[in-house]
Amino acid sequence: MKKIVMLFWAISMTQSMATSLALSEEIFQEAYTILQTYQESHYDHKTTIDELKGYYRVDCSSFIDYILRKKAPLALAMLPVDNHHTRARAHNFYDYFKALEQTPNYHWACVKTFVDLERGDLIAWKYDESLHKSDTGHIVIVAQKPVQEEPNLYRVRIIDASKGKHANDTRERTSDGIGSGDMWFRVNAEGVPYGLYWSDKEKKLNRHFIAMGRVLQEQ
Repeated sequence: MKKIVMLFWAISMTQSMATSLALSEEIFQEAYTILQTYQESHYDHKTTIDELKGYYRVDCSSFIDYILRKKAPLALAMLPVDNHHTRARAHNFYDYFKALEQTPNYHWACVKTFVDLERGDLIAWKYDESLHKSDTGHIVIVAQKPVQEEPNLYRVRIIDASKGKHANDTRERTSDGIGSGDMWFRVNAEGVPYGLYWSDKEKKLNRHFIAMGRVLQEQ
């Protein structure tokens, strides 16, 4: 009887993982389709989207919000929203992903180690208040499986909406908004990220609070 229960559990976990990866792939494909087809994009905290015209005026979190609203609305509804705001911002994603380590649910899972990231997963980080930044943080979509370049250094291709450009970026020199590029992340001995290089791994490491998440299912 115990063997039957364990087998059933293993089958259920395998099916759940397959479902989650399939949904992550849908999230990636939606982001990639926008990346390939948009006609005009700008970085702005005031969101304006006209899908038919291919016009996207978004910031990092409103871009993710738009994709999740289409592909995973129930998961999106679980994210916290600050008072006087209408949607989750970057630091809300970070806080939620960190909380998932202690309180997992059917819609989301935290990705604890960088090597476990898959295409369509989300990486969020928030800025320390002492930095006095106007943004709360940043959030990106994983576009390719991370590649380990050193024992504690990974390069990863991402899709995001941003003002600045990453390495090998698709955005033109004078443009901002939606694009794709390469970033590098430093991890500790357990594989947990603690710092990042926005566009050049030879420059100073930016240490931020970093958390990663994956949409599991919509049922």
